[in-house]
Amino acid sequence: MVELKEIAEKLISGKADEVHSLAKRALDEGQDVSKILNEGLVAGMSVVGDKFKKNEFYVPEVLIAARAMKAGMKLIRPILMEKNIKGVGTVVLGTVRGDLHDIGKNLVGMMV
Repeated sequence: MVELKEIAEKLISGKADEVHSLAKRALDEGQDVSKILNEGLVAGMSVVGDKFKKNEFYVPEVLIAARAMKAGMKLIRPILMEKNIKGVGTVVLGTVRGDLHDIGKNLVGMMV
């Protein structure tokens, strides 16, 4: 059985392929999608956010972890939509048209 902490650990270290395969295994085992999301992916990104605040991680590490999160979410998002699980709210996020410096926006989007 896939430990959700393992998903979080792989996400923190930016191992996108491993996050994807662990999330797939967890889903195949019948683990609850909300638990995979909250105890695996979100928990991992929370650690990344804390490390970023403490200057233990920098923008490149956060972006790599965000890429790993996206790999896991690719599997989970359709199931969440299928089960009609609603989010807490809606966030509208953007940058000025033509702005090439959207890294901050992307980081905020992943953390939200």
